[in-house]
Amino acid sequence: MSEIQANKISPATGTAITLGDSGDTFTIPSGATIANNGTATGFATTPVAGTESFLALLGSNQSVSDNASTLVAFDTESYDVGSNYTNTSSNYKYTVPSAGKYRFYSTVSGATDGSYAVNNVLIKLVKNGSTVFMISSDTHQDSHAPDVASQNIDITLDCSANDYFQIYAQVNSTGSGITLQQFYSDSDRRTWFGGYRIA
Repeated sequence: MSEIQANKISPATGTAITLGDSGDTFTIPSGATIANNGTATGFATTPVAGTESFLALLGSNQSVSDNASTLVAFDTESYDVGSNYTNTSSNYKYTVPSAGKYRFYSTVSGATDGSYAVNNVLIKLVKNGSTVFMISSDTHQDSHAPDVASQNIDITLDCSANDYFQIYAQVNSTGSGITLQQFYSDSDRRTWFGGYRIA
């Protein structure tokens, strides 16, 4: 073992210098510091929890058919750190940029025109086109039950890079002659979809 002591190492020609060969290991001892004042490229990094996150809102009421599973059109981004959420027509999806654990949460509010009650609201978290989690609100048997009802999802999943997630939902009313049924959004933003990396 030999030791080289120098205050500066510069390439003999050109502007690039190579340290070692493929398969070599360079060890930085405990207590040593690498101070970088330039640009570091090619280093693998682990994303910091929370730096990959988004929140998308339903910007306006979305008309839907009775009891029909429908992609929720979260078309308004509150924030999208990393730019991984797509809010264009027919997509409305979040694509996972790197593997890890992600928390997803969503609330969907269903509404009718008031002539009939909302029987229940069912919400699905769909991964790569397949349902991975589904939950329904309590069923109202009374035709005078509220004409707005909500259901939510809150779940943490192990994800791979490029997995994509969407929210589908359906509203079931108590009447067959309903003239208006929708995923509901107002100034209180009652319908949303969000998520973030936690590990």
